[in-house]
Amino acid sequence: MSQQWLNVAGLMADFAGFCLLLREWWLAVFNEDHQIALEQQLERMQSLRGFAQRTAGDAHRQHLETAGRMQDDMAIRKAREAHLATLAARKTIFRIAAVLIVLGFLLQLAGSWPIG
Repeated sequence: MSQQWLNVAGLMADFAGFCLLLREWWLAVFNEDHQIALEQQLERMQSLRGFAQRTAGDAHRQHLETAGRMQDDMAIRKAREAHLATLAARKTIFRIAAVLIVLGFLLQLAGSWPIG
């Protein structure tokens, strides 16, 4: 009777691991969408600043270029930090999922092993 419970526990561990893998994939997809949105926002900002710089006087143009570089650096840094945070979460979830799946397999194997 206890061997049957090992099968049940193994199936539950497999299911939990699979659900965690789904969560990791979910994070990957939404992180990619978020990164693309940040790139598009950066391109829009650069386009608007380019127009402002073309119409500005010489003294003001230098200030706009410096401020633009600073804004670009901050936007890129923000996107990189968000990407790294998501990667860290994905790695942790993936490791836990892998352990649960292997544990589930081993429990099912132990539950199905013929008693001699």
